[in-house]
Amino acid sequence: MYAADISKKIRSAVKAKQLKGEWTGAFVPIGYQRDPKNINRLIIEESGAAVVRRIFALAREDKGSNTICDALDADGVLTPRNHYRWVKHGRPPKPARWNEGAVVAILRNRMYLGDMVQGIYDCPRFRRTTPKRKPKSEWIITPGTHEPIIDKETWELVQKNIDARHKPMGSGIIRLFSGFVKCEDCGRALTYANPKAGAYYSCGLYRRYGNRVCTSHYIRLDVLEQAVLDDIRKYAKLAKNESDKLTKWLCEQNGQKDANRLKTLTAELDKLSVRHAELEHILKRLYEDNVNAKLPDDMFRKFLAEYRQEQSEVQAKISNTEQQIKETEANQKDTGAWMKLIQKHTRIKKLDRAVLGELVDKIVVSEAKENDEQKVTDVTIYYRFIGAVS
Repeated sequence: MYAADISKKIRSAVKAKQLKGEWTGAFVPIGYQRDPKNINRLIIEESGAAVVRRIFALAREDKGSNTICDALDADGVLTPRNHYRWVKHGRPPKPARWNEGAVVAILRNRMYLGDMVQGIYDCPRFRRTTPKRKPKSEWIITPGTHEPIIDKETWELVQKNIDARHKPMGSGIIRLFSGFVKCEDCGRALTYANPKAGAYYSCGLYRRYGNRVCTSHYIRLDVLEQAVLDDIRKYAKLAKNESDKLTKWLCEQNGQKDANRLKTLTAELDKLSVRHAELEHILKRLYEDNVNAKLPDDMFRKFLAEYRQEQSEVQAKISNTEQQIKETEANQKDTGAWMKLIQKHTRIKKLDRAVLGELVDKIVVSEAKENDEQKVTDVTIYYRFIGAVS
């Protein structure tokens, strides 16, 4: 029990540091190094940062991870492990090639955005057990703790490119809307089909399992393309000719959404904090009652395990809620950035994946509804920075 108590205190101290945005890991991501004046703070290591910037630049051009690996190997760029050995210890590099996993890990690492990301694995407790990767919702993410290597626009565009890419089937062609268009009801991707009557998209879940799980959400490719193109043209024209009016309206719309979300999250955090304090008091009383022989050992162990489990769950929820609050505050809808992007497309004539990646997060298609004896399908476009414009 003494060992358990010491272990708990150490883990609590480490978590407290992580929640404050202090680095507690053993190996620093390539592109950073520990600050000699404060080992819990990260600063940029320029030779590694140059590699990271190059990888993101290639990914921004919609290059796949395999292509990026080939480019790095062709120029003799050191892998992350070899780079660490060379910079940290001055050891000559061992023969090694870049692999897709290493590239994707760098492209997905929010540390390069200036945010501290920790608590990814559930570390061993008393007995040595294999660390398990925790759900992303339980990670400890503290925004703005160190200097970023990658700007926010590049980061978001690269994430969109990665999400939208998939291994092409048959012809090797990546379709225009691949990775962008989603089903309103089940959230799954709409899949492409090209019959003789004309190309169209429909719900992938419906096509696989039928109407017992979802409906078709059918929409012709030409109709979808025209709807998205018209929407971009409309807001591009408004952004150019009535920018002040559009900016004010968007700020009011998005500001209210963020305020409501922060209010809900703050109330949830207060509720969880109260319960966490209650559990601390309960555990203290358990120890006292057991020491004073008021509580038998078997009952003590049973209650201790139950309350510790609940305490662990409450702490995880607190960390997750605090993270969501920080993200909501840090990632306020950037109307100005969207206005600059959309204004560049006032004369757009044709859609391509570069335009979609720059402007759009996702496109949601509804099931067709009867309207004046006609079937109408709603298409909702979620733009980068601002979401859906209603």
